[in-house]
Amino acid sequence: MSEMKSAWEKAMERVEKLGKLTEDELKQLECVPVGNRLAARYLQETDFNLDAELMKYKGTGLRKYVAKGAQEIFLSNIMFPQSERDKQNTKRAMAGLRLVKENKNQLETILDRITNLLNYYEQARQQTYVQFKKGFEAKLQEANQAMQKQSGNAATIETQLQAQFQAEWHKLSSQLNAQYEKVLEEHRQQIAKIG
Repeated sequence: MSEMKSAWEKAMERVEKLGKLTEDELKQLECVPVGNRLAARYLQETDFNLDAELMKYKGTGLRKYVAKGAQEIFLSNIMFPQSERDKQNTKRAMAGLRLVKENKNQLETILDRITNLLNYYEQARQQTYVQFKKGFEAKLQEANQAMQKQSGNAATIETQLQAQFQAEWHKLSSQLNAQYEKVLEEHRQQIAKIG
């Protein structure tokens, strides 16, 4: 009868099969989380000096790993704004990328594209919302007129409060976001490849 192995024993067997980590992999495991934390602080604290923190790693061979960790956080915080706070967070994340990337010219080209994409997205979202709202209000008005003819009473319904309005807008908004997200993700990947 074969022995049952614990989950820990199975995990240890898999680790042994993987072999030893290289020195480069060890440095990454150690320094990428440091970069993650520094980037998070930079995004949260307006007076945090990320450049000074990164200078501590200059010449150690570790800066590129710390910068990689910071880059991960900054890229994940470049998003389509749903509020003014989102806009500010995205701007701050882009400023953080400027601090961690060496190739400033290539970075600026892509950041300009992202800025244009975000602006275009906002305009498209606003225009889509206005058109959707007008169409929904027209349908609502027709429904109210039909109700009035049937029952003789006019029902006044606030458009924004309609559950159907919210659900349909959410669906339409999600479709718009998905369309633009593909392009934004391509830009994020281009930034990740820049030295």
